Amino acid sequence: VPIGARVKETPSGQHFLVDDEGKEASLRIMHPTSVEGVDDMIKLGDMTEAGLLRNLLLRHKQGLIYTYTGSVLVAVNPYKDYPIYSNDQVRLYQGRKLGELPPHIFAIAESCYFNMTRHLRNQCCIISGESGAGKTESTKLILQYLAAVSGELSEQQIEKQILESNPILEAFGNAKTIRNDNSSRFGKYLEIFFNKDGVIEGARVEQYLLEKSRVCHQALEERNYHIFYCMLAGITAEEKKNLSLGNAKEYKFLTKGDCILCEGRDDAKDYDRIHSALKILTFSEKQHQKILKLLAAILHLGNVSFEATTENNLETSDVSTSKHFSVAASLLEVPKSSLATSLTHRSFMTNKERVTKPLSSEQASDCRDALVKAIYNKLFIWIATKINSVIYKKLTNNPKKSYLSIGLLDIFGFENFEINSFEQLCINFANEKLQQFFVSHIFKLEQEEYLKEDIVWNNIKFSDNQSILDLLAGKPCNLLALIDEESHFPKGSDSTLLQKVNVQHKGSKVYIPSKSEHDTDFGICHFAGAVHYNSNGFLEKNRDAVSYDIIKMVDISTNELLHQIFENELSNNGPKMAEKRKQVPTLSGQFRQSLDSLMKALSACQPFFIRCFKPNNDKQSELFDRELCMRQLRYSGMMDTVRIRKLGYPVQHTFKDFLNRYRVLLNTTICNPKTVKSTLTLKIVALIQSSYRVTFYSTSDINSVFTVKKMSGQEEETSFDPSELQEAIPRAWATPSPSLDEDEDEDENEFDDENDEFSFYKFSILHFQDADHKHITQRLKKSLLTHDDEADELPDNLTEDEDIMIGEGPTLYRQLSQLEKLHIIVGYAMSRPGIRDEIYCQICKQLVNNHNRRSRRLGWTLLSVCLGIFPPTNLFLKCLENFISKGLRDYKEYCSNRLYRVIANGERKELPCWVELQAAKSKAPIDASVTLMDGRSVDLPLESASTSAEVCQAVADQLGLKDTYGFSLYISLYEKVSMWSLNSCEKHVLDAVSQCEQEMRRQNKEEKDAPWRLSIRKEMFAPWHDCSLDPVSTDLIYRQVIKGIKNGEYMTDKVRYILASHEDNNGEESNFCILILQGPYARETQGRERVKGQLVEMARQKWTLDFSRFFEVTMMSGPPLPKSRFVVAVNWTGILFMERRDKRLPFLLYFLKYFSLCFYKHLKSKTQMFMMCPVRTMSAPNDPMFLVCKRGDLLLVDKDESSHDRDWIRARNERTGDSGAVYKRMIEYLPTLTKPTDAMLVDFPLPFILIFLYFHQMIRYISRCKSTAVVLNAAKTKKISGKQDYFSECRPCHRSAGKDAGRPKGTGKEKLWASSREPLKQPLLKSLVRKSDLNHMACSYMGDYPIKQMRSPMELTDLIFGPATQHKELQDEIYCQIMKQMTSNNNRLSMERGWQLLWMCTGLFPPSDNLMGHAQRFVESRRRDLLAAGCLQRLKEPRKLPPHLAEVEAIQQNVMNIFHKVHFPNEKSDIFEVASTITIKDLCYSITSNLKLSSAEGYGLYLKTPTKVGSDYVPENRYFFDCLRQITSVPKKGKKVKEGNASCLYLKFSCRKLWFNVSPGKDIIADLTFHFPQEVPKYLHGFHNCTKENMITLGGLLFRAQVDSDRSQFVMIPRMLKGLVPADQLKIMVPEEWKKHIISSYNKQSGMTVQEAKITFLRTVSSWPAFGCDFYEVKQTCERSYPNPLWIGINKQGVSLIDPTSKELLVMHQFNRIIEYYSKGNSFTMTIGTLVRGNSFVCETSQADQMEDLIRSYVSMYERQIQDFRPRNAVNQLLFI
Repeated sequence: VPIGARVKETPSGQHFLVDDEGKEASLRIMHPTSVEGVDDMIKLGDMTEAGLLRNLLLRHKQGLIYTYTGSVLVAVNPYKDYPIYSNDQVRLYQGRKLGELPPHIFAIAESCYFNMTRHLRNQCCIISGESGAGKTESTKLILQYLAAVSGELSEQQIEKQILESNPILEAFGNAKTIRNDNSSRFGKYLEIFFNKDGVIEGARVEQYLLEKSRVCHQALEERNYHIFYCMLAGITAEEKKNLSLGNAKEYKFLTKGDCILCEGRDDAKDYDRIHSALKILTFSEKQHQKILKLLAAILHLGNVSFEATTENNLETSDVSTSKHFSVAASLLEVPKSSLATSLTHRSFMTNKERVTKPLSSEQASDCRDALVKAIYNKLFIWIATKINSVIYKKLTNNPKKSYLSIGLLDIFGFENFEINSFEQLCINFANEKLQQFFVSHIFKLEQEEYLKEDIVWNNIKFSDNQSILDLLAGKPCNLLALIDEESHFPKGSDSTLLQKVNVQHKGSKVYIPSKSEHDTDFGICHFAGAVHYNSNGFLEKNRDAVSYDIIKMVDISTNELLHQIFENELSNNGPKMAEKRKQVPTLSGQFRQSLDSLMKALSACQPFFIRCFKPNNDKQSELFDRELCMRQLRYSGMMDTVRIRKLGYPVQHTFKDFLNRYRVLLNTTICNPKTVKSTLTLKIVALIQSSYRVTFYSTSDINSVFTVKKMSGQEEETSFDPSELQEAIPRAWATPSPSLDEDEDEDENEFDDENDEFSFYKFSILHFQDADHKHITQRLKKSLLTHDDEADELPDNLTEDEDIMIGEGPTLYRQLSQLEKLHIIVGYAMSRPGIRDEIYCQICKQLVNNHNRRSRRLGWTLLSVCLGIFPPTNLFLKCLENFISKGLRDYKEYCSNRLYRVIANGERKELPCWVELQAAKSKAPIDASVTLMDGRSVDLPLESASTSAEVCQAVADQLGLKDTYGFSLYISLYEKVSMWSLNSCEKHVLDAVSQCEQEMRRQNKEEKDAPWRLSIRKEMFAPWHDCSLDPVSTDLIYRQVIKGIKNGEYMTDKVRYILASHEDNNGEESNFCILILQGPYARETQGRERVKGQLVEMARQKWTLDFSRFFEVTMMSGPPLPKSRFVVAVNWTGILFMERRDKRLPFLLYFLKYFSLCFYKHLKSKTQMFMMCPVRTMSAPNDPMFLVCKRGDLLLVDKDESSHDRDWIRARNERTGDSGAVYKRMIEYLPTLTKPTDAMLVDFPLPFILIFLYFHQMIRYISRCKSTAVVLNAAKTKKISGKQDYFSECRPCHRSAGKDAGRPKGTGKEKLWASSREPLKQPLLKSLVRKSDLNHMACSYMGDYPIKQMRSPMELTDLIFGPATQHKELQDEIYCQIMKQMTSNNNRLSMERGWQLLWMCTGLFPPSDNLMGHAQRFVESRRRDLLAAGCLQRLKEPRKLPPHLAEVEAIQQNVMNIFHKVHFPNEKSDIFEVASTITIKDLCYSITSNLKLSSAEGYGLYLKTPTKVGSDYVPENRYFFDCLRQITSVPKKGKKVKEGNASCLYLKFSCRKLWFNVSPGKDIIADLTFHFPQEVPKYLHGFHNCTKENMITLGGLLFRAQVDSDRSQFVMIPRMLKGLVPADQLKIMVPEEWKKHIISSYNKQSGMTVQEAKITFLRTVSSWPAFGCDFYEVKQTCERSYPNPLWIGINKQGVSLIDPTSKELLVMHQFNRIIEYYSKGNSFTMTIGTLVRGNSFVCETSQADQMEDLIRSYVSMYERQIQDFRPRNAVNQLLFI
């Protein structure tokens, strides 16, 4: 009833209410955080029930269903679909920390996954809530997220199987209730196991306490389990007939709740999905039918009734006559009499015998229900076990500790109904255990937070629920123990149980005893409130025993599945053992055991909690029931979080918030957040410490917090109003703006000059899409410029929620710093050159007519920074120069100079650094100091384009350094950290500085604090180095050597040094070195400069490795090495290969003993002649001016000749003395200072030539990439020492008792490594002794042992290599057998075949790591053989199939180059070389390169066979010959295949596969070779929906493309119509009318060439939506609104469904909406939607596999682009302005 009240105020300013009855109620001002709401309720100032409830209410109204409470996620069921579970959302939250993005269930899943992979600790997620709160959906979402993240790394289908277990368990364990349409009626703990790489390896499901009673009884408006309704709606008519089933309304077990249909569920579709899931989880069709039989039997048993009778004055019953009873007995496969007896009689044991007692009709009904419940419960357990056997199969043989896991607990929430029984007691007991686990975890987190911040606090005791747990299961004589005890007493009853419980626990504070002796209720004060339980039925439910009569009936049944599900009861002669059993495990005992096991597992994991709330009981999306939600807040334990927080420090601010809130208390306006901690913060604390206890968190992290707690004895309200502080903060926090008093002489009108050819205005008219050139404040909807590469375009449907923003709108989630914004913009420009003009245009646009002076200045700063990093393209260059010339006066010259410099020195490779951003703001150079080895420093100005060569030259100019060769610029980050060389080349200095700053960022430090330092050092010597020529150079090197000796950098055994102090004329001390060398130098008196020179010369000679330039390289081909990655050291003596910078490779040590390498440009200054060597003999051409020479001749060339640009050069042959011209391509320059010897010239042109690279070429090339491929060919290798090394892993040698019996003594053991003419009796390797599948097939092919029947080489290679390609353990055995037969083998033919086998073997699979070194040395020792070098280069990734016929035939002729013909869509073909190890992708790249196409992306290879209609795409990652082998059959025995027959079995077509970035006219060769001939057949087939006018125009173009300008062909048009007009449109006009229109169109195109006609055709078709589609005609029956058959078109837009009759687009599914797709046989399935709800589309076509492959290719292409540019996702975010 409403009542009046008055507001009163106390003298102290407090307010309170006094109602008309005189009752008082206090008033409190709402905290600011409660006004608008927060996403993390830990941030709430009002940590009360009301504060939490209001926050949830506010977010519910805003459609925000997720809220954090610390690390706990609160999920409110929205009762409607939200588009927040897409694959894009998965990618958004992947790799992000908790709290970085708005609350989401994916954030919890990502935290679990990240913590597991990062910390290698098991995780668990506990999901709780009332029925209908969304627990099941939340569990599925987490599971689907984990499967999506793991699936990116996985190559198996375990994720699919785990996901598909959900619909099965839901069908059998979920049902519609009043509160929830998909309520889980069992508890579930799903444990997902991952390997160390984060890939799902398996899972296991534990189920708890299925609600068995639902099978027989349902409350009003509730349903039985889903599976029954799905079965009746989904099975076929024939299956219904076999099971004698009808409609759901006919069965009592399905109608007791008076609810058959469930709104929003399609039972028929659900059955199809269940059926599909059963197949995926390897349930056979036979098992599926057996499950249906048991379910049908349950339904028929429910319709069985009993008639009451009387016999011997006892109530008895009989089964009523009914077809349902007969059908049930038939389905259970038991005699009807046995079934009737088991239902109407009960037997029990006396002391001597078993007595049978008849049952009344009511008791018989209960017995029937018990049978039904037992069958369904056992069936559910069997299904869960079967699922585990599939998804846990891989882990059964491996220890569990070798895997990591994430557990998902979806368990029933706290229950309190009007009538609560034994099930509710067990459920609430489980919730009490989980609540204790939750509270202790939250308290532990709070403690850790305080300890982390060094807060001193006392141990706080908080009230937990231990007393309740003691009552239920803790102390002796607890409640569950009493229930178990009473269940084992034969005369135990519910009433005797209740009496014992009341007596035992009536004194407990948490127990509520019965009110009277006749009362059957008792109560327990749970953590969520008091619950009263009705004890009736407790003991019967707890016993949970299957009666002897039921077990006996099952035992005589012939139903196989019925026997399996009762396997435990039937074990050991079933019924007989049932008589002997005295005690069986009770339900509470089993549940307690399972719960203890669960809690033990949870305790070993790092937990996360999700509390699911339902806003109302009516399933309404807009309704928020405050009372219901408050009750759930208490049940969920959220208030315990509040209670624990209040016991500690309830008010917690981040450092920034604390400073903003309280800084007005300071008497100063200077308040730098980064320095305030040590000074001003203490003042703030002191000012408020009189009324509050303040704890200042000491960490410097931005997330550190202040905690404030009210001191005891103080008033609860503060003495100041928070709103007043908030109003005062902006005034006190204001920071001075930069000075803007200088003249701004930028004339806005100058940018609008229409007469200026290069004005920005004119450029915008010519090139902008739909925008002008002036400043805007809104976000652009698309890019300003048109981009050929569609990846550079902005999406058209850009919304406010997208993370790509343009203009001056707010940033997402947090404010970015200026440097971060620069990195986003510049980083994207560096990765995609095509977007650079777009960035410059957007900057210029934001500067034109921008009246915000600060924004304009920042814009010019951004422009100047970009100009120092990357140049515009030629398209925008002139316009940009013009724009800069009209800009701000003080920026004109500055920006122009930066543009000139970046064009001259090239673009940068790294992001801009902090120092150049500051320099750009001040328009001043960067002051840098370069340190010399003598301690001096040289001050130099740097700017963005400065290179290391420029810095070195500037230093040399200041020092007077003449011999600059070998001096390099070095940079170091810390004093004691190693320096790295920038050389003296085109490397940008600030790129190295940027890397230093990025390293600081990785260490969570400020970029501006990066302690980088530049220095000059001697890096390498020249061969002609002379210390006497440049004293400055010698002194610098001397100082470097002395310093290096002191620091231990240079070491040698022949040098000892004495450091002496010497005072010069200036009084300064310097150090010099007196060398004591072996020999006469030790006794001579040395001059100071001479000593320096000798020391430098000694360093040059002795420490060549220390004065080298190092490169990390990857070896792609050459001599076999154990390692492919190593270090190359280049110095004046040659090239040295190192394992590390300090460790040489013992097996690869090449010194260039023939030539001293040096820079080509330095050789010009050292000699007048260049020496060259012809690479092959050159005969005299017709022109007598050309020189005749042989390989190995020495040619001398005047250095002036090299300056000419012609392709020939004039030289003199030293051997003949003749002079003449030679082609440059025929000679090799010899970089040497001295004339080479004759021996050198003889060796030089041998087949194994070391290709010498000039230093500057090598350095320039290597500097552009992190890892470089070096190709080396060794002239000689060391022979192996012992053949026994190959077979250290071989089995012991055994002699046979047969042929070896007569061998004379002393002949020695059998040599396993040597060839033998005897067949192998067993494998060579120990690991394969029991797997002798190969026998003697290897040596049979080599001709060493005769075989009984003639077999072709192809058959033999299949027998040898076939098993090895499928079983990896056989591969080493093959290698060992081949090498064995090639060792000590004098048979030339046998050796030839052995090399052929080895050549094929190396192209199929490599040996293992253990055998690799032996195999390589084996081949190296036999380099003279023709195939040896080829074998070494063929070791690649393993193939899948044996050699192809073409490979076998080629190698039999010792031919290693195999060529295949490839056809093109324009009916042309070409021959291409294909190696055994070439992939389809490599072949496509080779084809596109040969055709000189502009891009190699998007092309594929098709294989067409005579037996199959159409052609098949070949996956790009497969090997070419594997693909050919798959579609060709092995020749029959003894039948020789003629040459070329294999190629006739298939045709290879190269076609455009992915129609991406196809712009007709852009690549003429691609248009004529691929695009036109591929699009014309689609057009003529009639796939496109075009008008009559279009067909006439295109008909004229196609006619011109066929006849060119031959008008005499007009008469042939009627006969050519099939090649000019779509097939389905031919009849809309008569042929003569078509002819007239086509001729008219042809005449309008007069003067057009054939090529132009084809390009025009493509341009017309490219504007149609179906351009580039691959079309498929399919049959479908899954969607009634779609026609059958149906066309499916797949192109870059997505998958389109098209009506074949009208050619109208029915629907187009974008690839990001397709969450799953796969083919199986002729069936293709595609699921569209989100992770939560998806609709499946199923169709049939013979090209199903091609559809799957094409969609996968498009999806992979888009994913690669997203992955490449994800870090740069805010491309056009010009918020910097």
